[in-house]
Amino acid sequence: MLNGKLIQLLQTLSKKELKDFRHFVASDYHNPNRHLEKFIGLLLKYEDDFTNPKLDKEVFFKKHYPSESFDEQKIRYLQSDLTKLLEEFISYAEFRKDRFQQQLYLTQSLQRRNASKYFLQELQELDKLNETASYRDSDYYLKLHKISEIRYEYSSENRNRAFDNSLQELIDNLEITYLARGFRYYCEMINRRNILSVSYNLSFFDELVQYLRKGTFDDIPAIYIYRLIHCTLTEPNEMAHYENLLDALKKYEHLFSRNEARGMYVFAQNFCIRRINSGDKDALEMILALYKEMVDKHLIFEGSFVSQPDFKNIVTTGLRLGEDEWVGNFIEEFYPKLNPQFAKNAYTYSMAWVHFARKEYDKALRMLLKVEFNDVYYHLDSKSLLMKVYFELDEYDAFASLVDAFKIYLRRNQTISEIQKKTYHNFILLINKLMKFKLNRSAPNASFMAELEQLRPAADIPWLRNRADGLLQKFGKAQK
Repeated sequence: MLNGKLIQLLQTLSKKELKDFRHFVASDYHNPNRHLEKFIGLLLKYEDDFTNPKLDKEVFFKKHYPSESFDEQKIRYLQSDLTKLLEEFISYAEFRKDRFQQQLYLTQSLQRRNASKYFLQELQELDKLNETASYRDSDYYLKLHKISEIRYEYSSENRNRAFDNSLQELIDNLEITYLARGFRYYCEMINRRNILSVSYNLSFFDELVQYLRKGTFDDIPAIYIYRLIHCTLTEPNEMAHYENLLDALKKYEHLFSRNEARGMYVFAQNFCIRRINSGDKDALEMILALYKEMVDKHLIFEGSFVSQPDFKNIVTTGLRLGEDEWVGNFIEEFYPKLNPQFAKNAYTYSMAWVHFARKEYDKALRMLLKVEFNDVYYHLDSKSLLMKVYFELDEYDAFASLVDAFKIYLRRNQTISEIQKKTYHNFILLINKLMKFKLNRSAPNASFMAELEQLRPAADIPWLRNRADGLLQKFGKAQK
């Protein structure tokens, strides 16, 4: 078959792009090889199905080159040359979308050609182009830096006093660019360190952050927001940091792309999750309010599809707070907008939670057994929900086996951070003790109730509290 890189890249093109590529290949400027023009014309006869059996190398060659004997080397050369041309087309198409980059290259070219009059005109146009941009993110300051660099080079070559401040502008914009972009990745590294079993060398930024926390760059939203995010990551007990972050997001989120704004809200989510795991009784409502805001602003999308983790977390959080009707409407509206590759699994997991919330434990169990563990979070969340189902069904043997299997999984999996492992180990410890109280038809003792409030971090504290209270009401007051 004609396959490999060429066919795979052609499959990524839209109908319009395929048409444009054909014109691109037909251009003498881009392609002096007329054999390639014929080759793409023949290939595009199968654009609706590049897996067509007629694209078998020998069949294709015999049909379209009937006067020649099969020559695999010729097919290889045609594929290789057309692939290079396709890569050039893809690069060119992306360049055509970037108005600033086009203007930048024009300005720099005029400078190199010593066309000073027109260079200055285009430099001014470059400035206007950047100032009219919608966002004030790190890319904006990087472009400002590039403009400052051009000014500096021009002033150095021409000793033009009108550009005397160009060097200061260059350094200022470079500093802002580095801090805005670097602080963003620095926060992500801290976040990943908290969630996954990874380590990073953060010594430089650890020192730098002390300077930034003085508020020196608080007038730059692209730095200020990440400074606040850093505070939520390193001081999770301070609610003021979270409140300041929400205020800043509401004030400045329009200055960032949807993708970056979404990332900022995800950091806010993580703050709430850590508060939930620490036993904060208000944190569930905090995170649901945050999710609802993200839903309203369509910040739950990653590219063209709804984020799979957000989808399942929104469902579980809403159900835990008794917002069944809102959750039902959410599933109906956004399930079709999940990536088809993961939609069925996300829906199955979510419906397991719906049945669990309705106390339809047998149905929840059947759904959970269909969930595919395509990432570590599905595994952790599904196993913890399954433990709760077994608890409700009084399936002690299945519960005990799952406890052992879950402990082994946590011990052996090297990708789970120590914080996450501790969170689920503590959940297992507490629910296991609850199950023993339930089987013995006895109320949790005072020692357990104290442990329930002190053992942190632990997953699903509100549910554990609820079941402990239920056993107390059923079997009497806690014993010492």
